[in-house]
Amino acid sequence: MINHWIKFEGRPYGSEKGEARVTLGPKKSIMLNEVAFQALGEPAAVELFFDEGSRVIGLKPADTRRKNAFPLKPKAGSRHRVILAAAFCTHFGITVDRTILFHQIDIDREGIMKLEFAKAINVSRGAR
Repeated sequence: MINHWIKFEGRPYGSEKGEARVTLGPKKSIMLNEVAFQALGEPAAVELFFDEGSRVIGLKPADTRRKNAFPLKPKAGSRHRVILAAAFCTHFGITVDRTILFHQIDIDREGIMKLEFAKAINVSRGAR
């Protein structure tokens, strides 16, 4: 008899097609799918924020001419956008072993997209 069930909290592949998806990978890049990019207002660049106490990353649309603006670069062969956030992650000591997916993405009244580590899950297998 099986007594130690572990419920799988994931969803079937492809079931989130119409939802905003934002990931952070071990190479310190943040990837937004097309839905997340549109929800943010399709900016050319963003400013990055971090709340250390709550462990929340913030993305706010910004003018590309600002010295702290991080461009959203198109990912080759897809509609995704990539933010090369290594300087930001290194400054705040943000590291992940595997790619994580942020769930329940919210955009507050100031237009900041909030990515909460408490609501993130691993979506890759890690080192092989």
